[in-house]
Amino acid sequence: MWWIILIIVAAVIAGLSIGLYAVYGMVFRGLHGENIPGGTFGDGRYDKEIQDLTAQMRERPFEEVFLQSYDRKMLRAKIYRGKKGAPVDICCHGYRGLGVRDYCAMGKYLIEKGDTVILIDQRAHGFSGGRTICYGIRERRDVQKWAYYAAEKFGTDTDIYLYGISMGAATVLMTSALKLPKNVKAILADCPFSSPKKIIKSVAHGMHLPENLIYPVIRLSGLIFGGLNIPSRFSAANEVKKSKIPILIIHGEDDSFVPAYMSEEVAKANPEMIERHTFPDADHGLSYLVDRERYIRIVESFLRKTKTSDSL
Repeated sequence: MWWIILIIVAAVIAGLSIGLYAVYGMVFRGLHGENIPGGTFGDGRYDKEIQDLTAQMRERPFEEVFLQSYDRKMLRAKIYRGKKGAPVDICCHGYRGLGVRDYCAMGKYLIEKGDTVILIDQRAHGFSGGRTICYGIRERRDVQKWAYYAAEKFGTDTDIYLYGISMGAATVLMTSALKLPKNVKAILADCPFSSPKKIIKSVAHGMHLPENLIYPVIRLSGLIFGGLNIPSRFSAANEVKKSKIPILIIHGEDDSFVPAYMSEEVAKANPEMIERHTFPDADHGLSYLVDRERYIRIVESFLRKTKTSDSL
């Protein structure tokens, strides 16, 4: 009789393990290589334009560079060289995205105005190492490494800006609390989430799942299979409270993936250092394409303010 019980217990444990691994795969597993998953952006109005701009980014000449993360993962980036002495923009893509797509529009603008653009492959994406997406918890230290790399490569007198979109935006906001080179002048975050916990629960809710019940399961799967502990109170909103770097946040008011209220929470956490603008009729990550003239006007005005404050 005891062996029947043992078999039943083993089967239950195996079933739970398989289930947890499936959850880990859905939530935390990275996306390697240059293939970008398909899908429609918002209502599909900008799909063709995004595809065309992504193809243009792929054709631009770049320098491929690698560095080692704090936990010995190999990180990769593409450098698009700009004018001598021009600012260096470190751009962080979103969840299961790639820089050539997520920065196909704004990246094009930055490159054509003469900046040096560094499109990083976040860990567990592209050709960077790692298999677990960490929602900014570990990625923020990767961005810190890239900032010091840029300061060493391009000089401490060259202005450095940290750009991010979606998860990349949350990542650069979290990076703001870390020690950074003095020539990191500002952070520009497009549609960031306020915390890993809130975005995971928000997506679960959007899938009509009981988020309060499923979140502990998701968190456990990340801990078991990815070694990732998600601290309950860790958030971009808490991290920006420590920032002494000017921050610009942009968010689409019709964002169907990261609700706009999340970036409002971040902005309220440090109103002296954070400027926030929203774009009507803009879904997730589409504010630039919805109204590029206003978007560029806001960005350039913000950058001028950072330069003015430096000279005071």
